[in-house]
Amino acid sequence: MLYLSAYPEVVARAHEELARVVGDNRLPTFEDEENLPYIRSIAKEILRLRPVTNIGTPHYTDADITYKQYFIPKGSTVSIQQYAVHYDPVRYPDPDAFRPERYLKHTLKAGAYAAASDPYERDHFSFGAGRRICSGIHLAENSIFIVLANMLWAFDIRPPVDSNGVELPVDTSDSAYEAGGNTLPSPFKARFIPRNARVEQQLRSDWSTALKEGYTMRNVRVDASGMVVS
Repeated sequence: MLYLSAYPEVVARAHEELARVVGDNRLPTFEDEENLPYIRSIAKEILRLRPVTNIGTPHYTDADITYKQYFIPKGSTVSIQQYAVHYDPVRYPDPDAFRPERYLKHTLKAGAYAAASDPYERDHFSFGAGRRICSGIHLAENSIFIVLANMLWAFDIRPPVDSNGVELPVDTSDSAYEAGGNTLPSPFKARFIPRNARVEQQLRSDWSTALKEGYTMRNVRVDASGMVVS
């Protein structure tokens, strides 16, 4: 949300794709994913720019090992320096820029690229590397996709404004993030504006139905707060 509020051109391109593929009369679903490559690319790009953790997924060595000229004793903690890889201008030209289009040729999910034998085929390393990558890779990527698709279907995400209605600059630098091992933005402000009147009407209608009838989550009936109902 922080990056989307700072890059209106990304939001505009996402809106174009969603309007063309989904329309204004329903929310996106997982069945739309194959036809929403730009939304998927936004997810990959933010995972490259701001990995979930700052130090990757730590591993322990279970034996002494010499890698190139480095001796790594048994029991050492080894982590991938994700930021060094993700901001490598050879792999990712203009690495500081939020450019989802760089991933349009990566048509598969992160799990498929993580299983590739060639590390240069990887989309990003946010879920780790080697045989023991993050076990939540599929849940995480699917969750990010469906949240992004629905949020962008419903809203134009804009920066806050000053007392004169002028949009304020959005800080996406390291200073905009909390200190610590996880990548968490500091509290920030953004505006969520319904994309158009038809979308707002549909959103209100769906929410009204959810309040009355609940909805289905993984074949289980739940109420609007996510609690299972009979």
